[in-house]
Amino acid sequence: MTDPTHLIADDLIDAACSATTLNDFGADGWQTGLGLVCEGLNANRVRSSARGRLGTEITSHLENRLRVVDWHRQHPELASEPVSSPVIILGLPRTGTTAVSYVLDQDPQFRSLLNWEAVYSAPPAAASDRRSDQRCVELLEFQRAVVDHIDPPPPHWEWADGPTECTFLLAQDFKTVMWDSRAPSPAYHEYLNECDMESAYAYHRSVLQVLQSNTSGRWCLKMPAHALFIDDVLRAYPDARFIWTHRDPVAATASFLNLTAFAHGLTIGAPDIEWITSTCLPRLAQQVERPMRALAGHDVCHVFYDDWLADPMAAITTIYEWLEMDLVGSARDAMVGWLGDDPLAVSRGSKSTVEDFGLQRDQVYERFGDYMNRFDLEPRVR
Repeated sequence: MTDPTHLIADDLIDAACSATTLNDFGADGWQTGLGLVCEGLNANRVRSSARGRLGTEITSHLENRLRVVDWHRQHPELASEPVSSPVIILGLPRTGTTAVSYVLDQDPQFRSLLNWEAVYSAPPAAASDRRSDQRCVELLEFQRAVVDHIDPPPPHWEWADGPTECTFLLAQDFKTVMWDSRAPSPAYHEYLNECDMESAYAYHRSVLQVLQSNTSGRWCLKMPAHALFIDDVLRAYPDARFIWTHRDPVAATASFLNLTAFAHGLTIGAPDIEWITSTCLPRLAQQVERPMRALAGHDVCHVFYDDWLADPMAAITTIYEWLEMDLVGSARDAMVGWLGDDPLAVSRGSKSTVEDFGLQRDQVYERFGDYMNRFDLEPRVR
């Protein structure tokens, strides 16, 4: 008997077209990734219920791509609109990128990519409705209804009306580490290591052009894995300014391995520890090695996790001085208020260690030796 949740790329494409009554996905470059994502999720160890859920998610991303391309068709002037000097937060995962992005979002001088906007990008909301648009409200209500029932609690959480990662935009070109984290897929993993990201960042820019058409402000974007694709980012946004967050790599690695294990739990029932360990550590190493090379001649603002925990507003002041921007009193007050309330604290931190994944601390420190030397990072995990 045929499994009704078997994911067939053409069927998902047809479903997205039917739901939107659109059929133009824009430039090519996304089809190979979509096929490999489906192939990986059709593996026998991926639970049938998970394949069904992820099929719905893939269709949703295809629908958004269709809407974005159609919005550009209706508004051809958007293609010539610049995305000027975006501030891009990157680094190892689990190093404070989310917190920095949320604090900067308190200043209306910045324009964040909101969680709901990444999946419902067109038509863009009016500036006054970005956090009250019905699409945002409905997603927020859904999140509030389910968050307390997720067991175990998610290691990472984003609310619909707060900043999100650019991974959701790259997911619509099917070139992102997000798909790689869902289940072991050697073919997709190797594809992502070597694929041309030009189409992904061209689509990324097209979404920003749609969203900025109704809301001004300097883009403040975040995704740790921008560091992995740094050469492509620099080609797409040559005038970007980079905030690079840093943390003891053993602590960051342990937390990321735990996050990946959580994703596996939702998809295949139990984490594939051998796969996670063998693939994540080399990729995390690339995530510091590539920007060390590519950003060597760039003016980069470095934010260190321990310093952030000790005095986040001091780090924010340094960022504003580096950007030559004024931090006005109302924005500062909003930032201090957010830090005191911290709506991200649904679940924070990880009790996992690298040893839980078969690694030794010295092994990880050795792998990141050049990185630690470059930025004077001292081992914090003993």
